[in-house]
Amino acid sequence: MQNNKVTLSFSIAIVLLWALPSMSTDIYLPSMPTMAEYFHVKLSTIQYTIFFYTVGFSVGALFFGPISDRIGRRPVIIGSMILAAITSLAAMLSTSLNILFIARLLQGVALVGVASTIRAVTKDVCPDKESMARFGAVLGIAIPIAAAIAPVIGGYIEKYFNWRISFAFILAYIVIFLVYTFKSLHETNHNRLERPLKYMLMDYKEVIFNGTFFRYNSLTAFALCAMYSYLTISPYLLQVKVGLSPEEFGYTNLLISVMLITASLINSKVIFRYGVDHMLRLGAILLGCSGVLFLISGLLGIHTLVTILVPMLIMVLGCGFIYPNASAGGLSLFSKSAGTAGAVYACIQMLGGSAGSGFISFMSHYIDPMTSLGGLIILQSLVGVIFTKQLISRNQSFID
Repeated sequence: MQNNKVTLSFSIAIVLLWALPSMSTDIYLPSMPTMAEYFHVKLSTIQYTIFFYTVGFSVGALFFGPISDRIGRRPVIIGSMILAAITSLAAMLSTSLNILFIARLLQGVALVGVASTIRAVTKDVCPDKESMARFGAVLGIAIPIAAAIAPVIGGYIEKYFNWRISFAFILAYIVIFLVYTFKSLHETNHNRLERPLKYMLMDYKEVIFNGTFFRYNSLTAFALCAMYSYLTISPYLLQVKVGLSPEEFGYTNLLISVMLITASLINSKVIFRYGVDHMLRLGAILLGCSGVLFLISGLLGIHTLVTILVPMLIMVLGCGFIYPNASAGGLSLFSKSAGTAGAVYACIQMLGGSAGSGFISFMSHYIDPMTSLGGLIILQSLVGVIFTKQLISRNQSFID
């Protein structure tokens, strides 16, 4: 790729690299019940492997953005993937739950180096926030396909092998794209920051105290909080309560792919007509609708395939509108510090995922998970609608 032109091969590579962090979690979801048996713990304890991953992902984000702003995106992606390969190997060979927790924590740190830097790459190659949103939406058509394939693969791995092979699969995936990155991924950051790294706190201050960026970032954190909350309890809901087999459970994640593709197609068609902020408001409203359905089913104790999957699909559709538009709106506010903005964005976003996963894992010990999930999503939706109203008013005033 030359002069930051978006080629087909570049887009495919970005899609597959961006899908890697979510695949590292989705692929072993079908194995969670047997992992609990292997380590002699409750399923809710195994769910903390997602929590530790998201904590590592959120904290690690703060280190990679300022570095990529100064030395370039390519070396950060390569270094992150090397660390990801090492931690995936450690997870695969884990003999105790504590080792697995540490491996997942460090794996999160490594893979955020890929995710946050790839987000900055999209800023490098797109001229405005609408183009970024369209690019993100188009990429989003393929990303959920890759992410949805992971639990299907994981389901068959669990059926014919064991959970360790899921981490071996991720290791092989990383090695393949590490080779590709060395050979074919060109540098996209040609407008680097000249300030020394010691001014990193100044860069972060500029981003963090931007109120508009905070609102965009919060919206995507709400969406990821809802998504990770559902993913954390989905093995319990669908395998334990409904009784699906590991491979059947894996196929339910294809529905997530379908809805994210649907959202991406709709978003790419209407983004220039309605704008980023109005699409974000629609996403927040859809989250609220799904939360109401989850809450009602949980309170009534109705755990069926329909009462679980229908609100999940509405939730995912809302998330599909939020992800590309919030990212585009937030990162479009910065030019030379896009890497720092991407790092803060990834950190806050994954803190939302961490909060959701940790909250649901904790509350599962005390009350019905669907009730907790519904209440959490409703609260986030209400705040999200308020934020989108403020964004619409602000941008309208700016235009006027």
